[in-house]
Amino acid sequence: MFYLIDKPMNFTSFDIVKICKKKLNEKRIGHTGTLDPLASGLLLIAAGNYTKLIPYFEKDSKVYEFTIWLDWITESADLEKEVIYISKEEQEKFKNILKKENIEKILKEKFTGKITQIPPKYSAVKINWQRAYDLIRNDQEFEMKCRVITIHKIEILSYSYPDLVLKATVSAWTYIRSIAVDLWEIIWSGWYIKTLRRTQIWHLWLDKAISIDDLNPENPLNDHELFPNNLFIELWEEDLKAINNWWFIETKLDLQENKDYFVLQNWLVSNIVKFEDNLIKPVRKI
Repeated sequence: MFYLIDKPMNFTSFDIVKICKKKLNEKRIGHTGTLDPLASGLLLIAAGNYTKLIPYFEKDSKVYEFTIWLDWITESADLEKEVIYISKEEQEKFKNILKKENIEKILKEKFTGKITQIPPKYSAVKINWQRAYDLIRNDQEFEMKCRVITIHKIEILSYSYPDLVLKATVSAWTYIRSIAVDLWEIIWSGWYIKTLRRTQIWHLWLDKAISIDDLNPENPLNDHELFPNNLFIELWEEDLKAINNWWFIETKLDLQENKDYFVLQNWLVSNIVKFEDNLIKPVRKI
C-alpha cells in the first residue's frame, strides 16, 4: 500500500522510513523521492509488495514552494551550516538593483526548460555507493557530476529584498538548493534556502496527506486515486495462476493494445500485465 506523509522539518527521509516500519509493522518500506531534513512536505511511502510500484512514480514531476534569502551565504545552501551575512553595503546595493522584473527575466531565461545542474555536496546523492553528505562530513574530496533536469515552470510568489519566495514545478532529480546556488552565480547576491516545502507529487496534493503521527495501516491511499491514468482489470483464478507462472493467456475482455493493466486481487494490485497481439502477457508480479 501507499501512504502520503506530510514530513515535518528536522526529520530525514530515512527517519520517516524507520517510523513507518514500526507503525505499519512492515520490513519493506520505500519512498519515491528524498526530502532534505530541513525541508517539509510530501513524502510518498510504499509498504510491502507495493515497493515494486515505486518506479511508476520516481520520474514524476514535483512542485516546491521555497524561500531564498539573498543577503546571507552558507556552505550547504540551507540552514544546516553556518550562515554569514554579506556586507551592509552590498545589501544596500542589491536592494536597489535587484528588482522583481529583473529576477523574473533571469528565471525565464536561465531556469526554465531543460537545464544542467550540479547537486549540492550536502545531499543524498551516492558517490561510489556512499552518500555525498557522509563524504563531505568526513572531509573526503569528491566531484559532483552535472545532470540534466527540467524546470517546467517557476514563478515568484512574493519578493521584498532579501526574501524571494518561489514556486517551481520540476522533474525528478532536481535539487532546489542548486537553483539557489545557480541564481547566486548570476546575480552575486547572497543565497540560501530558508524554507522549502514539497506541495505536490504528480497529481497528489497536500490535502491528501497525513501526518506521521496519524499514520496507521488503515489509512492508505486508494489505488484508483493513486493511479488515475492506469487501467485496472480482474482475472479469473486460473488466469491468475497462469500469469503468475509467466504464461501468456487469451482473453475475451475488451482491452486496449499495448497498454499496461493493473490486475486487482482482493482489492489489491497483484500483477501488472500488458495486452499485446491479442494476448495478456505478464510484466511484473507485485
